[in-house]
Amino acid sequence: MLHTFAASLAALLIGITVILLATDSGHAFTTEALRRGQVARTPQPLPDFALRDQFGRTGSLNQLLVSDGRVRIVDFIYTRCQTVCSSLGAVYQRLQQQIIERGLQGQIGLLSVSFDPANDDTAALQAYATRMRMNPVAWDVVTLAAAQDRRGLLDAFGIMVVPAPLGEFEHNAALHIIDRRGRLVRIVGYDAIDQVLDIALDAAR
Repeated sequence: MLHTFAASLAALLIGITVILLATDSGHAFTTEALRRGQVARTPQPLPDFALRDQFGRTGSLNQLLVSDGRVRIVDFIYTRCQTVCSSLGAVYQRLQQQIIERGLQGQIGLLSVSFDPANDDTAALQAYATRMRMNPVAWDVVTLAAAQDRRGLLDAFGIMVVPAPLGEFEHNAALHIIDRRGRLVRIVGYDAIDQVLDIALDAAR
């Protein structure tokens, strides 16, 4: 009986250890929350990908992120989306207004990245920019130049995309803070959107 108790206790302790390791010492009970905690502690370098913007210009992700010395707030969209992306678009419209009103456009920039290059060509990006009333001094939209890079891009940012009916997608939504060195330093959920500019300013210091 003592042997059985000792074995059960050992199994219990191993189980608790596994749970604590898997949940960041009990602080994170979802994969996304765990990733947010890891990024906040250790900035993550990003792989490079070729991009195309709403004006048809091509360049690289890393070049875009470090070219002007600004911190970037990045979200992921597809321009046909009528649900999550529309909500994010409204959030970005408000952030754009606040950035310009506070004179922060030299320190913070907004970037929307389409993960649907097959449908989001230059015309679609331009139409999205017009619909969202983007001001290019504060907000840009781009898509991948090569569709085969989509999986790598989504994995780098922790974005999950699932096909939905009528050619649409279901995907998680968050704002990603990229510092002046092109590193992912914070992932901000909807519960902290009101603080996202201050978080970005901290990253700019």
